[in-house]
Amino acid sequence: MNKKTIQFMALIVLGALTFSSCKKEKEEENDEEVITTLTVRLVPVSGGAPLEFTYDDADGPGGNAPTQQSITLAPNRTYNATVTLLNKTENPVKNVTDEVAAEAAAHRFYYTAQAGTNIAVTNLNNDGNGIPLGITSTWTTTAAATGKIKVTLRHYPGTPPNKAAADLVTDSKSSTDIEVEFNTAVQ
Repeated sequence: MNKKTIQFMALIVLGALTFSSCKKEKEEENDEEVITTLTVRLVPVSGGAPLEFTYDDADGPGGNAPTQQSITLAPNRTYNATVTLLNKTENPVKNVTDEVAAEAAAHRFYYTAQAGTNIAVTNLNNDGNGIPLGITSTWTTTAAATGKIKVTLRHYPGTPPNKAAADLVTDSKSSTDIEVEFNTAVQ
């Protein structure tokens, strides 16, 4: 072989080695969950029957319009709240709440009550790092009022997720898995 052929072959081998060593390993990402149903279960602390309010889009985005209930609570009461998430596009129906709890560091519920709603949401449960998760919370009402409360589940990608206590619901480092705005009445 002549000198130019040897140099050419060396460049090909070197290029192949460089290309294969620069190939990135596939990162395992935590995909956003498919959520068709969100239920807020409120149990009065002073006793009484549990209340459930549901947003349901059983066939997922597109197709049939979702159904949604309004939240009606008694005045001057405290409720222990739990959110349940389902994916009804799978058979059997998948309980997504379990996945959110297992991946707590990558998720966070935000509860945004419109001014004058007279519903305060506090005591969100935390993930293993002490950052709010919000699968459970406490809802407290005051005087009669109407308004809206938005329940938003945000997803923090990455390993480890970059979730912080000061994050706002609109923070660009997370994305929305589901957001539901319920009409509310305290009466």
